[in-house]
Amino acid sequence: MLNKKFEAAQVRAEQYRTKAKGYYHAKLEQGKAVKDKAEQTYRRYEKYIPIIAFVGGFIYDSITLTRIDLLLDNIILLCYTLVAGVLLAIWGAVKRGRLRHPFLLAKLDWIVFGINFLFGSLLSSYVVFYFKSAGVGKSYLFVGMLVVLMLANEFWGHRMQKLGQQLSVYFFCSFAFFTFFLPVFTHIINFWMFLASGVLALLLTGLVAFGIFGKVLLRAKRPVLRLSRGPLAIFATLVLLYFMNWIPPVPLALKESGIFRSVRRVQDKYEVKYRKPSWWQFLTRDESNFAYTRGDTVFCFAAIFAPTDLNSRIIHHWQMKNKEGDWVTTDKIGYAIRGGRDGGWRGFTRKTNAVPGEWRVEVKTENDRLLGRIPIDIEAAQERPKELRKDFR
Repeated sequence: MLNKKFEAAQVRAEQYRTKAKGYYHAKLEQGKAVKDKAEQTYRRYEKYIPIIAFVGGFIYDSITLTRIDLLLDNIILLCYTLVAGVLLAIWGAVKRGRLRHPFLLAKLDWIVFGINFLFGSLLSSYVVFYFKSAGVGKSYLFVGMLVVLMLANEFWGHRMQKLGQQLSVYFFCSFAFFTFFLPVFTHIINFWMFLASGVLALLLTGLVAFGIFGKVLLRAKRPVLRLSRGPLAIFATLVLLYFMNWIPPVPLALKESGIFRSVRRVQDKYEVKYRKPSWWQFLTRDESNFAYTRGDTVFCFAAIFAPTDLNSRIIHHWQMKNKEGDWVTTDKIGYAIRGGRDGGWRGFTRKTNAVPGEWRVEVKTENDRLLGRIPIDIEAAQERPKELRKDFR
């Protein structure tokens, strides 16, 4: 009896083992099928993955990089800049034959990937920050240049194998970073701070070049001249673009602006009034087409973002286009701003005794850096609008 029960138990155990093996092999085959399908899908869409990753990374930066003066973001970008310099020095030293460690030789492709990744991350962040500060067409052209350089690094960065090219890109990334990093932490924004940013970027690039060439760099004039040609040309070009108002005035940014019939402060908000738009003008939030009668006052409201503890002065340049098509400044009215508010420091100026015509207000810093232009079309009217809308900004 015991033998029969034992044999029956062995049979059941064998059945369980067979069933378990079948289940295991079935799951294994199922896993292989899923893996094969995933590989086929990857190969099918492989050419689109870099674009998807690029767009996804840029969208992520646009969402997460909210304020240019956040300490953590600036520390991260500073670390990216320094690590990129270290990797670039290692890569250059290996290319020059100064470093021959087997580990570095084996990981050279990964070093190049790291350099391109860090350059891409820095340029993507700069596009976000400089775009937020851009207020007119010229500054958007500079942002377009950033986008082109970012795309070139993303899709053709692995082809840039010349030391001069890499050092030039590194200098540009360093310069673009220090341009807003120094004003954020010194609370000073002017041309000399911009120039100091370029000098600091040159010194940092020089340290990277010294890491590549060593003491040979101090003795040989030809390599120094060859390598410095690109960064110095970029430096001169950026200084020229600064004076031409092509470079957005980071870290300042025009957050909001508008033309109104009245602006007054009510506790911690500003009450603005303007002609009630028609039902189809649901996006209209000011009165840039101003129906003007004798005695009216035109108000220009602006909210300027500035980093915490950065105090500056904003000037509204009221300009009218004359018969020759030239813009003539009629008034320059300024007010002080203090940084730190997410929505920007709010202020306004007013224009009395205006005449019908094409007007605009240029919002500038005290050192004549252009933050934005607000167009106004002043039209003669027989009577004031009967219905006004009141908002709070």
